[in-house]
Amino acid sequence: MSTLVLVSHVVLWLAFIVVAFLLLGTLRLLGLLQWRIDQLEATRPSRMNREGLRVGTRAPDFTLPQVGGGERSLRDFQGRRVFLVFVQAGCESCHDIAPDLNRLQRTGELQVLVVNRAAPGEAAQWADDVRAEFPVLVQDGLELAKKYQVFATPFAFVIAEEGVVAGSGLVTQRRHIRFVLEAAEKARSPWSSADTQLATADADRNQPEIAEA
Repeated sequence: MSTLVLVSHVVLWLAFIVVAFLLLGTLRLLGLLQWRIDQLEATRPSRMNREGLRVGTRAPDFTLPQVGGGERSLRDFQGRRVFLVFVQAGCESCHDIAPDLNRLQRTGELQVLVVNRAAPGEAAQWADDVRAEFPVLVQDGLELAKKYQVFATPFAFVIAEEGVVAGSGLVTQRRHIRFVLEAAEKARSPWSSADTQLATADADRNQPEIAEA
């Protein structure tokens, strides 16, 4: 009798584990679906050139002032994968995602590069507030954002070693960073060999801020 009870307990625990894995998979799919919906809402009304440069497009080079002095160019990181993120002053989601950008920078898998649409003083304050461990560049106006077809922040691009866009999307939460990186891995063709992973976000964050030209 005791053997039968033991077997039944084992079966119940196995069933519980299977259900738990199925539930986690469902939650992840729901998170991915919500991310897609967020991107559609952020780029509405639908127009041409509002969803970021397409995968496979060569990333436009640029040179901008850097917080702390000097200038940096995209070509400075030629031969490395770059996680280019557009943010702006006053964007709460841009501030909230910064700790995850710091964590990504520490992995050494990609070079995080942030372009902040703000006055130099505001960009410097932002970098100080989030304790940025990556270069923060200052964008005056929307000239560069238009080249990259960015109209919502925070918006990220994975740029492959060869200088082409391998993935892109809104990154208002930690899991969104992972979605962009995973999409870049799937679409990379011969572009990249690094395998980057980030943990799923613990909680949702605010909707993206919209910056209209």
